[in-house]
Amino acid sequence: MENQNEKIKERFDALFSEWEKVIDDPKIRISSRPRDYINNEPYKAIVNLGEVALPLIIEKLKQGVFFMNQAVLDITGVKIDHIIGKEKRFPSEQEKSRLLIDWWKTRNK
Repeated sequence: MENQNEKIKERFDALFSEWEKVIDDPKIRISSRPRDYINNEPYKAIVNLGEVALPLIIEKLKQGVFFMNQAVLDITGVKIDHIIGKEKRFPSEQEKSRLLIDWWKTRNK
């Protein structure tokens, strides 16, 4: 199992590094639309890793990489409205990260 976890982490880290290069494009960097940060092959490959990547993605959220919020939702199939509750507000991506991290903690107790 240890070897499998290491392989997953290595694959995730490689894909994450590719993703960082993609989003470093000036056209993407100036965008305020989260979709611009996830409409690329490295992001899709991260999502395709599935549930095994979730702990690694959550760690990135804790580090402030809020453009990975959607990856949690895409992998789990959970809707953000389910996580934020019935509040009639529009949380920032940073707030969504915090809520997703809290949700993850309660899900994995």
